[in-house]
Amino acid sequence: MKRILHVANFNSLRLKGCFQCGFPVKISYGLIKNGYEVINYPDRDLCRMFGFGHMNALGRHRLNKHLINFCRTVHPDAMLLGHADTISAETIATIRQIFPDMRVMQWNCDPIVKGCDHNINAIKSKLDVVDVTVISTAEKKLLEQFKQDGKPVGHMPNMVDAAIETGRTFEKENLPYDMFLSATTKSRQFCGKETLIEDILKITEQKIPDIKWLLGGIRGTPTLNGFEYLDAFNKAAIGLNLSRQNDVYLYTSDRLAHIMGNGQMAMIERTTGFEDILGKDTAAYYGSKEEYLDLAEFYIKHPQERMRVAKNGYEAYYREFNNVLVTKFMAQLLFGEFKHPERKWQVVI
Repeated sequence: MKRILHVANFNSLRLKGCFQCGFPVKISYGLIKNGYEVINYPDRDLCRMFGFGHMNALGRHRLNKHLINFCRTVHPDAMLLGHADTISAETIATIRQIFPDMRVMQWNCDPIVKGCDHNINAIKSKLDVVDVTVISTAEKKLLEQFKQDGKPVGHMPNMVDAAIETGRTFEKENLPYDMFLSATTKSRQFCGKETLIEDILKITEQKIPDIKWLLGGIRGTPTLNGFEYLDAFNKAAIGLNLSRQNDVYLYTSDRLAHIMGNGQMAMIERTTGFEDILGKDTAAYYGSKEEYLDLAEFYIKHPQERMRVAKNGYEAYYREFNNVLVTKFMAQLLFGEFKHPERKWQVVI
């Protein structure tokens, strides 16, 4: 049995965000189900603790020293780094000198397009000390910016876990809300154009005057966190999947996994490419503002059709993107055991 140290933001100190259903938890759960021993190392929580409540220079210094000594204690066979920006490349290099056979993978679930310089630089900062990099984008031209000789760069999909996404909204004909949208920014890319979320709401209301919204962080509504966020997927029929970038192949925020994994019917821009993987009739795929409005109106007025499509999407998403399957692929890359793609989303360069 291989022992994996998973360094990521498990977020127990701050009561902000939706980390019950985030990547770190699902990755650890999936690896455990695949037979690996996983030790979670909450880097940001520890950094704040070492920095007397703040992620400051003192906290980072003490954290990096602690991680080296922690590794001396647990003897990991491999290390996963998930957005572990608190850990320096020098620290990873030191640990690798102590454990020369240890394998290291970094994973990242943020955009890597032009303008996302902070995230791109964070990934690049550890390329010399990791063996593999996986990112929640499958567009090869974007992945190539991180390629180094002998070091694979691959696609890590937004995954679901039936113990976390427990909703089955496709079984419910009558729900208190028609459509759910949660966001922390004022605008999102919509049909190829940066658009104010308020404008998207308004054109939807012009087409469907009686639409019942369930909103989080929009129009003065509170941001939904923890249980309240997860419970929202049980209350609305349709989930509007608006990522900050909707024209990058197989990139989406992890909201799509929450929507489809809980049995809501998803509305997805066709340019994301998910229709290629999940198949037709698994979501409301749209390519224009007009198509979006027509589909929203149709499925709100025809709940039986919405339920049918939502169930198709639920089954397809669990078939392709469950965390056992995804983390098995990640582990194969990590330990040099990956041979050839068995699924279309298994993009490796």
